[in-house]
Amino acid sequence: MNKKDFEKEFRERQQQQQLEALDSNRNRAQSVSIGMSGSGTTEITMRGVNGGFLWGVYQPVQVTEFIHQLAASIGCHIHIQPRNDFGSWREWREPSEAERLHLNGFPPFAGQQLGHEKVGLLPQEEVQEKENVATKKAVNKRTTKRSRSSTK
Repeated sequence: MNKKDFEKEFRERQQQQQLEALDSNRNRAQSVSIGMSGSGTTEITMRGVNGGFLWGVYQPVQVTEFIHQLAASIGCHIHIQPRNDFGSWREWREPSEAERLHLNGFPPFAGQQLGHEKVGLLPQEEVQEKENVATKKAVNKRTTKRSRSSTK
């Protein structure tokens, strides 16, 4: 490769790098916001250069893991101690034996339903299945056959 060919190849690669740098800036986050999204979950949002947003909703266990990973990335070990005040979303204590039996191996609020339903898991004797009436008889059954005369 002579000097002229080298300079031509160098300019082409340099221009390609500049274009790639412009493209990478388009996907870079400009800011990060962290806030509550309800039911004890945390939302992490990243705003891009062009005003677009990426976001995710995370459980407390995932947030704790993020904290540990961030600390490890700067060479630190962090000791997390739960708050014991009104701002804590739940009590950070071991469940009692009665609670363990009630939860039956599931985490707290696993049976949480949205809307106007009761929240939480109910004891087995209170849970009753409703009879599925729709499978026993046809309701508002309509024919799929079209009439031969057109309506005006």
